[in-house]
Amino acid sequence: MLMSLSGGMDEVGRTKTDSQGHFTINAPDDGGQHLIQVVHGGVNYNHLAPPGTTSVEITVYDAAKQVDNINIDGRVLRVQSAGGQLEIFETYTLQNLSLPPRTKMADRTFEIQLPEGAQLVDASVSGPGGMPTTTTPEAIGKKNRYAFVYPIRPGKSQFQLNYKLPYSGSYEFTITPETTVGELGLLLPKSMRFSSASEPFAQDSDESGMNVFFAKNVSAGRQVKFSVTGEGTAPVDGQQGGGSQSGGSGPGGGLGTPINAPDALGNARWYIFGTVLVILAGGVFWMIQRKAPGSTGAPSPSSSAKSERSQRSLQTPQRMPEHNAMLDALKDELFQLETDRLNGKISQGEYEANKSGLDALLRRQMKSKQAGKTEKA
Repeated sequence: MLMSLSGGMDEVGRTKTDSQGHFTINAPDDGGQHLIQVVHGGVNYNHLAPPGTTSVEITVYDAAKQVDNINIDGRVLRVQSAGGQLEIFETYTLQNLSLPPRTKMADRTFEIQLPEGAQLVDASVSGPGGMPTTTTPEAIGKKNRYAFVYPIRPGKSQFQLNYKLPYSGSYEFTITPETTVGELGLLLPKSMRFSSASEPFAQDSDESGMNVFFAKNVSAGRQVKFSVTGEGTAPVDGQQGGGSQSGGSGPGGGLGTPINAPDALGNARWYIFGTVLVILAGGVFWMIQRKAPGSTGAPSPSSSAKSERSQRSLQTPQRMPEHNAMLDALKDELFQLETDRLNGKISQGEYEANKSGLDALLRRQMKSKQAGKTEKA
């Protein structure tokens, strides 16, 4: 399906692919931005087409309810306390290494268990190459157990939860992984203390002014207990609370490993960066709601692609407002644009031209969405 973004999100054409995955849509060139959406196996795949685009390649995958080789590479808890509450930002990073590559799509694609007494504040998800999108996990069966309904595509996906616990100065965590966790990490302010007797945690260099502790290869069913005590909040951006910090040579500036030093947290550094990114993204991305797959468009066979776009589709009964679908697609493209620039895939001129257009569209969609809310009020 081809949609024009010149005046909102208007469909200008649709078609089906042939047996080789090729398709053609004939539509007048109005000189504006367009969005191409492919639906395959109940999952949406979006691709932004700048003015002058004549061909695109989009990777899609067959979907299944059960997919093997989806591993939890990392689980990171970012902890702070204030006002008699312990606030946790917990991030799970999954790697879909299925062969052949397939997307896991089911009523419950990923389940988590929160501690007793936890109050869920919000949650977000992000697929390969995508930015975080707010979602609402479903409470299921057992108390404090929740399920995400989000396609787990080949590659890396992140699931984050923000929840609060009653706190009187100390708290003991008990974690029993249902599957092996590559790296279990904890970040907490320097004014708080960490202790563990059941698992050999190591301490790594600071991340954003917070102490970092980690354990590797925590096997399924193995009970891990650790405690935190004291009070403290995460440092405001740029304030390190008097603690040391790692060098700025790594990804995210100060979130990476010093050159030639062994990376104790390995991939978990990216998980931590993702956690911080969600918090800093704040106003814009927390407004975005979970997007349901459209009933329009026809399935297409799998095809190869030059780059991946993170789809933001969930199988729910109702179609979400077009503003949300548009915002999802725009933020995916902004992230991919930055990635292409950093990898040298596009010139500075191409980057600036595309960035300017995407920023303008994003501002317009945000204003339009806010205006819609005002009218309803």
